[in-house]
Amino acid sequence: MNRLYSLKRILTFIIAFAVTAGIAGSSYNSSLKITSADTESSQGEDYSYTESVADGGQQSDEQTENDDNSQEESTGFDITQYAEQLRELSKKQTEINEQLDKYDEDIEKNEKKQKLLKEKIDSINDEIDVLNSYMTALELQINTNQRNIDKKQAEINKGIEDFKQRLRAMYIAGSDSYTTMLLESDSFYDILMRLELIKRVAHHDDTIIDNLIKLKTEYEDMQKTLDKQKAEYDAQYTQYTQQKDMLSQLYRSSTKTQQELKAKQKKLREQNEAYEAEREQFESSLSGILKSSGSGGTARDNEVSATMALADVKLEELHKEINDRLDKGEKLGDTEPDYYFAWPVPGAYSVSSGVGARWGSYHTGLDIPAAHGTPIHASCSGKVIKINTTCTHDYGKEESCGCGGGYGNYVIIDHGNEFITLYGHLTEVDVEIGDEVKKGDVIGKMGSTGFSTGDHLHIEIRYQGYILNPAFYLDVTQ
Repeated sequence: MNRLYSLKRILTFIIAFAVTAGIAGSSYNSSLKITSADTESSQGEDYSYTESVADGGQQSDEQTENDDNSQEESTGFDITQYAEQLRELSKKQTEINEQLDKYDEDIEKNEKKQKLLKEKIDSINDEIDVLNSYMTALELQINTNQRNIDKKQAEINKGIEDFKQRLRAMYIAGSDSYTTMLLESDSFYDILMRLELIKRVAHHDDTIIDNLIKLKTEYEDMQKTLDKQKAEYDAQYTQYTQQKDMLSQLYRSSTKTQQELKAKQKKLREQNEAYEAEREQFESSLSGILKSSGSGGTARDNEVSATMALADVKLEELHKEINDRLDKGEKLGDTEPDYYFAWPVPGAYSVSSGVGARWGSYHTGLDIPAAHGTPIHASCSGKVIKINTTCTHDYGKEESCGCGGGYGNYVIIDHGNEFITLYGHLTEVDVEIGDEVKKGDVIGKMGSTGFSTGDHLHIEIRYQGYILNPAFYLDVTQ
C-alpha cells in the first residue's frame, strides 16, 4: 500500500466526518415529563378517579411492527402491550356514542342516558390511565436510548481524538518518512521487514477509520429510533389532552354527573388528607431520609424538576470521576456504586403509574406490576439503611393499612453522595440493615403490602431526600 493511497483514505475520512460533525446527542426536553400529574384539570378537578391499570394488554394504534421491534431491541422494553387496551377502550366509547345518539333529553329516557354518560366517563378515565402508563413507558425508552446515544457519541469522540494524535505523529515524522525508512535500509531483509511494518501501520489506520465509520452508522440508527419514540410520545400526549378535554365536557353535560364528581372529590380529599398526614409522620420518623416540601400537584412537580436539575449535575460529576479512574486502570469495589440505575424487575417490562398527581394525591415513584413473589433486585450498589417487615396486609386495598407510611414492607438503600432508592409493597424482605449489596442482588419479593391496590413494586430514586422521576434514570437495558 503506497503513501498516496493512505493519504487519500485519510482525506476521504476527514471529509466524511466533517459533514456529520454537527451530530451530537442531546437529552429529550424535560417538558416530556408528562405523567399522572397532568390528570389535574385546569379547574383543579381530579378526573382520574378510577383505579390505575396494572398489567396491561398491548400497545397503542397499529404502529408499524418494525418500529416496535426496533424499539424493543434497543431497550428490551415492550411498549406494544398498551395497544390492545387502548383499542378496546376506543371501541367501547364508539358503541356508547352510538347509543347516546339514540336518546333525547325527555324524562322517560334520561335515566338510560345518564347511565351511558357514566359508562363513557369511566371508559375515558380508564383510557387516561392507560395513556399515562404508555407515556411513562415511552419516557423510559426515550431516556434509556438517549443515554446510549450519549455513550456512543463519547466513543466516537474518543476515536476521533485518537486518530488526530495519529495524524499529528505522521505530520511530525514528515511526508517522506516512509521513503526515507526504505532508503536507509542496509539489506534486502531489512527492506522486507520495514515494508511489513509500513503495511501494518497502514492496516491499523484503515481499521481505525472503518471502526469510526461503523460507530457513526450505529449512532445514526439509534438517533432514528429515538426520533420515532419522541414522535410517538407526542402523538399519545395529543390523544391524552383530547381525552381530558372530553372528560371535562362530559362532567359539565349534566347536573347528575357534576354531583357525582363532587361526591368523589370529597371522598378523595378525606382519604388523601388522612394519607398525607400518615406520610408526613412517616417521613419525619426517618430522620430526614425522605423529604418533601411541596403540597399539591404543581408545587410538587416544581420540586421534582428542581431536584432533578441538581441531581443531573451531581451524576455527571460522579460519572466523570468514575470514568477517569477506569481509564487509569482502577476497578470499582464489589459494592461500590457506579450511579447508573438498573431496571429492578428483570423480565417485567410494564408500568402502571409514574410520578405525579394521582387520585387526588401525589405519587412519588414508579409502579412496576408483576406476579406475586417476583424477585426484586437492587438497582444500584450500596448499603441497606432501613427496612420494614411488619406489614401482614398483603392484598389489594383501596386505602392505606397504616403500615410503613403506606409503603408496607420496604427496603431503603443508600448509594452515597446523597442518592437513595426505596423499594415498597414487598411481600418478603431478604436483606438486613447494614448489608452491603451489589447492583442486581435480590433484596426482596414483590407483594401488595401497605397502600397498594395489587401486586407491584413501587420504586423511588431520591437525591438529598427529595424525589426524582425514575423514568429519567432507570435503564431498561441493564
